Amino acid sequence: MKRRALLAGACAGLLALVASCANSTELSAANGRTTIKLASSITGSSFLAVTAGIEQGIFDKNGIDVEVIRVKSTAEATAAVASGQANVAAMLTEGVISSRASGSDLKIIANLLTEQQYLLYSKPGIDSIGQFAGRKLATGGPGSGETLAKGLFAAMGVDPSTVAYIASGPLATQVAALSAGQVDGASLVPPYSLAASTEGARKIIEFRDVFPKLTPQVFAASERVLTPNPNEFRAFLSAYKESARWVVDHPDEAVSILMNDSQISYDAAKDAYEFAMPDYSTDGLVDKQGLQTWLDLTDKYGTVHDELPTVDELYDPSYVSNTP
Repeated sequence: MKRRALLAGACAGLLALVASCANSTELSAANGRTTIKLASSITGSSFLAVTAGIEQGIFDKNGIDVEVIRVKSTAEATAAVASGQANVAAMLTEGVISSRASGSDLKIIANLLTEQQYLLYSKPGIDSIGQFAGRKLATGGPGSGETLAKGLFAAMGVDPSTVAYIASGPLATQVAALSAGQVDGASLVPPYSLAASTEGARKIIEFRDVFPKLTPQVFAASERVLTPNPNEFRAFLSAYKESARWVVDHPDEAVSILMNDSQISYDAAKDAYEFAMPDYSTDGLVDKQGLQTWLDLTDKYGTVHDELPTVDELYDPSYVSNTP
């Protein structure tokens, strides 16, 4: 009850922020170029197509100047778009659903990856998902992995209510908590999963094997900004798709970019790239059945239940469907 009250208060504050901001809906443009201010809580291999697209000049040659605004969470990315600090956000799908259900006009316009990147890891001594009953799982908190984890347990025959979900912050902190024995498991993505493995953690299952086409991260923007600027957003996403294709076609260079950008070892970068590579979205299209699965999971295990959006209210494919 307290969690729902806190969420309601946060959403009310966000909506008040939207209402109080008299931001222009026009994108910054000069000399035939458009500036896209991109708020992102996504990093590492999941964000590689953006990073590479900037470094390789792909956005530049398409007349797009991308200014990346780093934020710590999907909630901060949502607030950045709501306040007008950013034009678009790279964020978790579940965050867009929660925001839309709370009254925002956020719309998903494309995805970064086609499949879930989470892997369930356990501390030594836990060899199957069935052993998680009565155990502690590290999460990023409500709206940041908890809903999906509950869905995974239910799908694999474990009562989600028998697992304690411990809000442990960023993935690096979750790895530390797992290594220290403060929790029994964590949902991780490369390269954090590699770090956990070196500390003795065991991979139990890949989320994408249980929930196929459940897109993990998306681009989302406010409808009040999308509507008057369709061509600018189409140009941005067209350049993004070209960047994603470049990442897939140039593995050695892509690994090098990831290694330098994330400040990780070559082996960690290579591991992260190879895991994500089949799932880079080169067409930007979100699987609608996957979105419906997200909505069903949110309805059953999420913290927001009232007035969930429909798939069509949540997602507009037109910004990528008619671009190269």
